[in-house]
Amino acid sequence: MPIYKAFEKKTINKQQKETLLKIRDLQSLSYYENFVFSRDFISSNYSTTEHVWSQGDKLYKLAFKYFGDKDLFWIIGLFNNKPTDSHYSYGDVVFIPNDYLSFLNDAVK
Repeated sequence: MPIYKAFEKKTINKQQKETLLKIRDLQSLSYYENFVFSRDFISSNYSTTEHVWSQGDKLYKLAFKYFGDKDLFWIIGLFNNKPTDSHYSYGDVVFIPNDYLSFLNDAVK
């Protein structure tokens, strides 16, 4: 199930809706609320595994290796405050939270 199905649908005013439908050539429009990530977790102590970024590394590969699910790549990016592969250089230390669910509870408000 896509994660957005767990979110509440939001509404936009009539003028905003008409503008979006016109410029994007759409017949209908749905708008969902977004996650709000807190940076409070930075001061918290989490048990982590260190991984040195090397040739061939991708966030989705690390997520699969450490979490067993490639779709959780964004958790590693959020934890390290480097959201995409291009933010990393060879030799960078990537911190992988060992208990990513605990981290998410603190990060998602």
